[in-house]
Amino acid sequence: MKRECSIRFLLVVAAAAVAAGLLAGFFAGAKKSWDGYEERIALLQEQNGVLLARQALQKEEENLAESVKVIEPDGFVLLEEDGFVAVYRGDRKTRYMATDIPVDALPEDLQQEIRQGKQMEGEEQLYNFLENYSS
Repeated sequence: MKRECSIRFLLVVAAAAVAAGLLAGFFAGAKKSWDGYEERIALLQEQNGVLLARQALQKEEENLAESVKVIEPDGFVLLEEDGFVAVYRGDRKTRYMATDIPVDALPEDLQQEIRQGKQMEGEEQLYNFLENYSS
């Protein structure tokens, strides 16, 4: 009977040792996981701060670009100058280039538009016009 008691005691002690080892391993793994989690959170917060700073900078650049657009008129205007087509900036004061295209050689409706100031939205539209009507 004494032998049965000591075997039971030995089994209980062995089971307790295994349980203690499992618990120790679990808590060590959980601590390691928690430390990794905290590191990932810190990294994500840092990345978020960088992203927010980039977005703010991009917004400032967009605002600056928009304010420059207001100051500098877009496009070009075709006007008649000494019987020829002249190209001016959108402000109608700054001459961009003179052409050798006579206004009288253009279709009548286009002549009227040029005499009133024909708007060209950008360089592509301007150069298409010049290419079509230059000799």
